[in-house]
Amino acid sequence: MSVEGDDPLAVDWCARAAKLRKVEEAILAGEMVTEARFGADMMRYANAKLSDVQSALNAAMKQCQISRGEKPKRTRYAVRGRMTRPY
Repeated sequence: MSVEGDDPLAVDWCARAAKLRKVEEAILAGEMVTEARFGADMMRYANAKLSDVQSALNAAMKQCQISRGEKPKRTRYAVRGRMTRPY
């Protein structure tokens, strides 16, 4: 049985969540925008998509809660609605 500190493939989910939170804040603040100029032409692009960063952040936060022994909050994908007659 290996100790978690000895395993090179072990992931510290809480540290990863903290780093992803910083990346999310940088994207939202506009700090992760790269500009390239070729003469009069200019191109701007971000290094990462916000949706990808947010989904990775949510997964890391959930794994961090599990590693701490907490029960993560369930994500609800569908909301029940009431069927009403259109007339």
